[in-house]
Amino acid sequence: MMCLKLYQRFTSPSSLSEEDSEQEEELEEEEENMSSPIQEPCKSGLLQITVHSGKSLRKADIFGKGDPYVVIKVNRVKIHTTVVKYGTDSPRFEESVHCILSDINDSKLAFEVYDKDMIGVDDTIGCAFVNLSKKPSIVNSPLLLSLPDINECGSLYVSVSFTPMSIIRPPATLE
Repeated sequence: MMCLKLYQRFTSPSSLSEEDSEQEEELEEEEENMSSPIQEPCKSGLLQITVHSGKSLRKADIFGKGDPYVVIKVNRVKIHTTVVKYGTDSPRFEESVHCILSDINDSKLAFEVYDKDMIGVDDTIGCAFVNLSKKPSIVNSPLLLSLPDINECGSLYVSVSFTPMSIIRPPATLE
């Protein structure tokens, strides 16, 4: 959707008085002189990120199976941590988070995958980044992200959707 400024006239030119015609001409001149950010897409809106699952995630522990979880960051700010999925290398998360973006063109997503440790610091399995300004085609579509590392780290299945502010309606007020 595009951010559009709608201007409607409810009178026909033939029914205008001379004074109304002059006002009409002034309005038309103002419209012509206005710069036209009207056709630009909305940059602000609601971003929904869903972490669906992981596949063949690298086990970071010496003993036992992996206990993976995902940390989602938008512009380096942590916005969500999934639940730890114990004893698996192919977890099913199905967790969503919403956040408001002021400018989708300046937004970067990070998906950091960790292995939960009972003692000490959690181990990093891998990380995947998505720059929304450079990949507009990823919005509103599922993604299979590889977790690059020296060793094969596995992959993460996520989806990202963006709803421009121009089509978000405020909740109804109770009277």
